[in-house]
Amino acid sequence: MTFGILIFPGAHGDAELTTVLTEVYGKKVKAIWNRETDLSGIDVLFIPGGFPCKGSSNSSKCIKDSPVIDSMIDFAERGKILIGIGNGFRVLCETGLVPGKLRMNLTQRFICRNTFIKPDNDYTAITHKLSNDRAYQIPIATGYGRYTAKEETLIQMRHQEQILFRYCDEHARISEEINVTGAVDNIAGVCNDRKNVFGIIPQPERAVFPHGKNTDGKFIFDSLMEYI
Repeated sequence: MTFGILIFPGAHGDAELTTVLTEVYGKKVKAIWNRETDLSGIDVLFIPGGFPCKGSSNSSKCIKDSPVIDSMIDFAERGKILIGIGNGFRVLCETGLVPGKLRMNLTQRFICRNTFIKPDNDYTAITHKLSNDRAYQIPIATGYGRYTAKEETLIQMRHQEQILFRYCDEHARISEEINVTGAVDNIAGVCNDRKNVFGIIPQPERAVFPHGKNTDGKFIFDSLMEYI
């Protein structure tokens, strides 16, 4: 099984993600640049955190004009698992693979800290080994982590159980006080209606190795590995 990591200019989460996949899970990893189009042989595709198309005068246009995008959309439409982490989530929103938009944090500042998230369901590829009653401590590092969506979209998402994670406190209590990015409904992660495309703002790859004293991110990766 081969894991692809899609790299846009400005991305920097690929190294940590590669280390987790290769050293912890012994998986084969292939880096794929945004100017490439061939995703053959890739079983699971990640878009890591960072700043997609940093330096471009129009990053949204840069993302959509990247040759790999059509291949990525086809990959998802074939039911393959696609996961966007941090600003990789933004790529999924920009291309319409998941509903909603990501906007600048409500504080208008870059946020880099540990946060707690609570699963909203326990049957998708990245949540089925998690407990709905527990808070998981996962680091966050983003300036554009405020998830937004129209009310009719949110209603549909709730009905189709597309909300994956919400920000909470250490006791798994959800409140506006701990809504670190100002996201609507405390949303920290969502998926598409087919449950094969996932976007999550917190970065679980940064909470896997024991030397970091927090290994809650491993639960998410363990869930994925068991599922596939």
